[in-house]
Amino acid sequence: MAQAKIPKFSKFQRVKLITLGILKWKIPTYTTAKELLQLYRLANSLKRNSIAVEIGSYIGASSLMIAKGLRRKSKLYCIDTWENDAMSEGKWYTYELFQENIRIVKKKIIPVKSKSVDAAEKFKGAVDFIFIDGDHSYQAVKSDVDSWFNKLEHNGLIIMHDIGWADGVIKVIEEDIKPNLIEFNNLPNMFWGWKK
Repeated sequence: MAQAKIPKFSKFQRVKLITLGILKWKIPTYTTAKELLQLYRLANSLKRNSIAVEIGSYIGASSLMIAKGLRRKSKLYCIDTWENDAMSEGKWYTYELFQENIRIVKKKIIPVKSKSVDAAEKFKGAVDFIFIDGDHSYQAVKSDVDSWFNKLEHNGLIIMHDIGWADGVIKVIEEDIKPNLIEFNNLPNMFWGWKK
């Protein structure tokens, strides 16, 4: 069974973290150092006043890097039940730990305690960035994409995690996402692209 770990940052990556005001990384995560820094770069590519959505925030590692990358007056909606649903280590309430880990960027973050589909139904307006890292079953991933992709602006970014092993994620990317993108790229376990 996989466990969240402190990512291994290279010397160069540690210097980058320090320039971001992160003196020591203390958040266990399933996201690699390279993926975390790519999330930062992708969020940083957005204009000011952008709206970002993260589905599956866990204890805040990716949330921290996305929020660090967002420009002034931008917001990140973090959507999670914080009950550790569909996680390999089992159920536990992670909201307080999430809050502690994102405290240096909390002004940019709006936590939404909800299932993704329910949050999408209530969400008004368009978004510029979506990071999907929730339940990885095919039906759950498809529901996340069906609920949120139509809210993504033209040229908006969609990012999918766990493409290296989650068959449901891979299938939804191939069937539903790639045909609707201008261009896309990936790391071994993370995919991103820009909507047509």
